[in-house]
Amino acid sequence: MQIHLIADVQNADLTDALVSYLQPLLAHRVTFQIHPYEGEERTFWTWKELFDIGTQVKNKQLLGREAQCFVFLCHGYNEHNWFGSISEEDSNIAFLHTFGWENLGFQNSLYPVAYHLMSLLTGMKFFGSYQMADVYHGISRGCMFDFTGNKSEVRFKLQSANICPECLGKIASNAEDKAEAMDYVQRLLSVFRSVKDHLFAVDLHQYFGNLEYKLVLSHGASILLKIDNRSIELPLSKGKEKALFLMLLRHEKGLTYKDFEKDPILREFLTIYFRHFVNQGTFESIYRQAKQQIEDGSFRKQLEPVISRMRKKLQQSLAAYPKIMEALTIQSRQGALVIPVQRLRVENLLDKSILKAG
Repeated sequence: MQIHLIADVQNADLTDALVSYLQPLLAHRVTFQIHPYEGEERTFWTWKELFDIGTQVKNKQLLGREAQCFVFLCHGYNEHNWFGSISEEDSNIAFLHTFGWENLGFQNSLYPVAYHLMSLLTGMKFFGSYQMADVYHGISRGCMFDFTGNKSEVRFKLQSANICPECLGKIASNAEDKAEAMDYVQRLLSVFRSVKDHLFAVDLHQYFGNLEYKLVLSHGASILLKIDNRSIELPLSKGKEKALFLMLLRHEKGLTYKDFEKDPILREFLTIYFRHFVNQGTFESIYRQAKQQIEDGSFRKQLEPVISRMRKKLQQSLAAYPKIMEALTIQSRQGALVIPVQRLRVENLLDKSILKAG
């Protein structure tokens, strides 16, 4: 399933953040392509105008057998004041309204927009516009397909993070590939739970205070987290995972995937990897292999699952300490991969050059 997100200027950063947030949760089942909207900016849209944007982008694409959806992320008001809708003429086209979430108490629009984007995509995938009228619930029940005519009801829907049994039954009935549909719904629910955790998490630091911690890099490439009197070995495997973690610690402002393909950065990364984690072969053989992967376009594809695994491992092992987890987990910020931990909290016993970039 390929998702084409069409973003006006005011939604450019939000759209990048949406892809960075959703892609690891959806894995390879869903891919995203971003298209900048280059037309006239508006403060008010008719539905026809909104759907026409999706149609224009769709007509420019070479459509294969894979299911493709086109969603216009718009910042202006729309004539019926809906969060979003699927076109009645083409169920592969929709729009999603993105602003005003602060009026409902959500300072970061990323998470409610991600929730409603996934709701739209699920409707497009399994029902289409012609069936949606029979799917929406007029009275809210804490389901993704609650109509929520009163916008304040949306908090209940987001907090429920649920798909009701009736809608699950309809999805199952409409699914052509049951195994694929089950996988999709599981990932969909993981998105909803993640949205709920971000929007309604209980901040235990309000009760227990902020814990002191230190990250210790020690001999044998051990990465140890010391929290008060506790010690936790970060569950990163020796090899590319630890090498990547150490590399990003060196570069406090972060690195993009393109940066890793630049020769000085590539050599720096491979030097860490070779020096601390490789027992056989030569540096030059590893370097030539990486250069070949860059040439054939597979280098980034090798890094992405490594980063995904690292995020998952750290999120699971540090779930009890959300602020520390956020500081140590690789974040995507303006296209760069960043470990935001304050470097004063890092004690380096491994190699004094390991945190000195360049």
